[in-house]
Amino acid sequence: MSESIENIALLESNISKLKTLIKRLKKENFQFAEQLQSKDQILIKQQNELKELKQKYNSLKIANTFLGSNDKSLTRLKINNLIKELDKCILSLSS
Repeated sequence: MSESIENIALLESNISKLKTLIKRLKKENFQFAEQLQSKDQILIKQQNELKELKQKYNSLKIANTFLGSNDKSLTRLKINNLIKELDKCILSLSS
C-alpha cells in the first residue's frame, strides 16, 4: 500500500512538473510568435523601401541619360523618340 502511495505522489509530482513545463513552453512560443511577426513587419517595410529605391534609381538613370549630353539637340532627339514610343504604346493599348 505504501508503494502505491509513493507512486501516486511521484505521479502528481511529474504532472505538476509537466504543467509547469507546458506553461513555460507556451510562454516561449508566444514570444517567438511576437518576434516572428515583428521580423515579418520589418521585412515588408524593407521590401517596400527597396522597391521605392529601385524606382528612384531607374528615374535617375533616365534623367541622367538626358542630362548626360551637353548637346541639346541630342537630348531633344531622345525625348522625341520616347514620345514616339509612348504614342505607339497608347495606340496599341487602345486598339
